[in-house]
Amino acid sequence: MNEKSETNRFSSTLRGIAEKIRQGSRLDFEDGMAMEKSAELMQIGQLAEQVTRERCGGEVFYCVNRHIHYTNICSMRCSFCGFSREVSQADSYVLTAEEVAEQAREAVERGATEVHIVGGVNPDLPFDYYLNLLGEIRRACPELHIKAFTAVEILDLAGKAGLSIKATLEKLLQAGLGSLPGGGAEILDEQYFKRNCPRKFSPEQWLEVHGTAHRLGVMTNATMLFGFNETAVQRIRHLLRLRELQDESVRGKVGRFQCFVPLVYVPVKPNSKSNGKRNSTDEQKLDSKFYSERFNVVSELKTVAISRLMLDNFEHVKAFWPMLGVNLAQIALCFGADDLDGTVQQYQIVEKKDGRETDNLDAETICRLVMETGRVAVQRDPLYRPVLS
Repeated sequence: MNEKSETNRFSSTLRGIAEKIRQGSRLDFEDGMAMEKSAELMQIGQLAEQVTRERCGGEVFYCVNRHIHYTNICSMRCSFCGFSREVSQADSYVLTAEEVAEQAREAVERGATEVHIVGGVNPDLPFDYYLNLLGEIRRACPELHIKAFTAVEILDLAGKAGLSIKATLEKLLQAGLGSLPGGGAEILDEQYFKRNCPRKFSPEQWLEVHGTAHRLGVMTNATMLFGFNETAVQRIRHLLRLRELQDESVRGKVGRFQCFVPLVYVPVKPNSKSNGKRNSTDEQKLDSKFYSERFNVVSELKTVAISRLMLDNFEHVKAFWPMLGVNLAQIALCFGADDLDGTVQQYQIVEKKDGRETDNLDAETICRLVMETGRVAVQRDPLYRPVLS
């Protein structure tokens, strides 16, 4: 099949986008919106898979890791969050540094090469708590990579310590921090933040944390929470803001975004414990209704694919199975994703999605899921280097 006929097999809406991709040209806002409006899921998926195959061949990455949530007490009160608690609630908690280190030690015994540590913005935890937490893990597990603290947590720590973002990161790095996760970005739009998470630091501040980390040589991830009250325009602009920062970071040749993680909103179940703000059953039902009408497996897969196509300067796109669900994450490997995250071992941020009944996948299961898609599973370290068995 010649190049022209290859492009012509796409619908008229997507033909120009396919031609841009063939020529190696960058997609723009209008291209993103055209894909958002298109009903051609399979064609968008084919384009995304083509890009991923050119980048990664048939390889899909995974790691042996563990997620640790050191506290669920949070002052942000984001409207989409079912994890956070008030300090007065019976199920609120704070782990000691020693307890976190013990969980990290257990993860290493199970073969983990990294821990992923995030928690709520707890106003009662001093800056020294975080330094001590990192130090305890480093003493217990000298070789373990510590991916910890979202940009929101970093901003809170800078305020507690009375330091700049740069100085705060430098102190955390000295204590043992290895890289930053990408959480807390939600939708990088000022109006979205005002409506859904008005207490949270601004989108510009989130970007500033990651830009600063990159200039310090730190690798980070980026996320997008989709399916909760945002518009298609906001999603595409979110991707473009990430792409713009990545352009700057890549030019700096130090740190950068390693991976993009699209996170689908999972509604809080009506019988779940309230986080202190979203305590209305009617409100929770409205969330579920919004989710079921606006986002289903088709739109979730399309979001993964569009992300892969718009973020041309990101090396990897993750199908995060704790939120997508195992089966849909597997399918997402055919729609542009090339990473399944890892064994996880523990995940408490969201409710279990329908059809997902585990917080833990062993490496054998991950390899089987990858193999069933006709790809090759590659265990990686935190910096995407293959782990040799």
